[in-house]
Amino acid sequence: MQTQAPSRTSSDTAASELLRRARELQPVLRQRAAQAERLRRVPDETIADFHRAGLFRALQPARVGGTELHPADFFDICAEVAQGCASSAWVLSNLAYHHQFLALWPDRAQQEVWGPSPDTLVGSSYIFARGTARQVDGGYELEGQWPFSSGIDPCGWCVLGAMAGDAPGEPPRPRYFLLPREDYEVLDTWHVVGLRATGSKDVAVGKAFVPGYRSLSFDQVAAAQAPGLALHAAPLFRVTMQGVGGFVLLPVLLGAARAAANEYVERTRQRKTTVGARSQAELPGVQDRVAHVEALLDTAQLVARRSWCDAMDSLESHPAIPGALGARLRRDSAFCARLVTQAVDLVFAGTGGAGLQETDPIQRMWRDVHAGAAQFGLQWDVSGPAYGRVRLGLPSGMPGLGV
Repeated sequence: MQTQAPSRTSSDTAASELLRRARELQPVLRQRAAQAERLRRVPDETIADFHRAGLFRALQPARVGGTELHPADFFDICAEVAQGCASSAWVLSNLAYHHQFLALWPDRAQQEVWGPSPDTLVGSSYIFARGTARQVDGGYELEGQWPFSSGIDPCGWCVLGAMAGDAPGEPPRPRYFLLPREDYEVLDTWHVVGLRATGSKDVAVGKAFVPGYRSLSFDQVAAAQAPGLALHAAPLFRVTMQGVGGFVLLPVLLGAARAAANEYVERTRQRKTTVGARSQAELPGVQDRVAHVEALLDTAQLVARRSWCDAMDSLESHPAIPGALGARLRRDSAFCARLVTQAVDLVFAGTGGAGLQETDPIQRMWRDVHAGAAQFGLQWDVSGPAYGRVRLGLPSGMPGLGV
């Protein structure tokens, strides 16, 4: 059972159509999930399906043919995809948001990526401490090795974060750098227990030249002062990862846990107890487990959509998401991840010995939810205290939050 979400916030036609296409992909994604785990990346067929369905371009600027969907609606789409395959949904969400992020760059950079094809995919790794950049004539010299570049295999470009001085003598500050495929190497380092099919491999760069127009200041992005905003005025393009926390990736956890819950319910309807051959569905403990799981998931979904709507409403009257709201959004995304993790743990515990089989889909969903919850933006130990500090009148201690 799934809670009725609040009213649509994008064009009803566009949002409903993309949601329908996402639901139609669930069966084939479910069939490919085991293959995707073996490949340790999303299959080429799935990438092609996402292209055909227009899902990658859901957040892309209308100026280049994108849909500019409201993030709350895209949240629902990713959650639907995750019911088929969590890893595929993780890659979809990451790469679709990179289309949104590319809109912040100077027009020349956007043309280099989208000019040959607006379907060009862009990967990323924003772990700034893993790279260094030195100012040179006309731009920067970048080098480093970055982990966790989800979905990098089908990408033609990549955005990497590194520390660089904006002027001689200044301390290094974080910057973003946009590189074409020929300037970086993808290293096959992704051997993990959860979200195996995301292909979140390392990206290595050895002293590549990056022209100045293909670099953005972290502070510039956080303050909604990026040059691309002169081209794309919609509030969507003033959404930053610093401002919304883990809500970009939370739908993957929610969808995977929802799929595990649905699988558990269907099995339990058919199962008998080992003694007495009594229907397990008649057991009060099982009934309580189902109610508890679905209450946790429905709560997470409703909080997530409320948060996205609050964030977008704030951007109607503010250039950037206010710091206090950003702290709450980060708190809420991490708290929702806790709720979803609790739900999938209850499901997994209820599957008994059957859930321990490597071929059982519930154990894969359980692993994927826990792997996703380890992402920095979804960790309560990070975002919970930051909100508490802001609420008590102290600095958040989080770069880019503005408080």
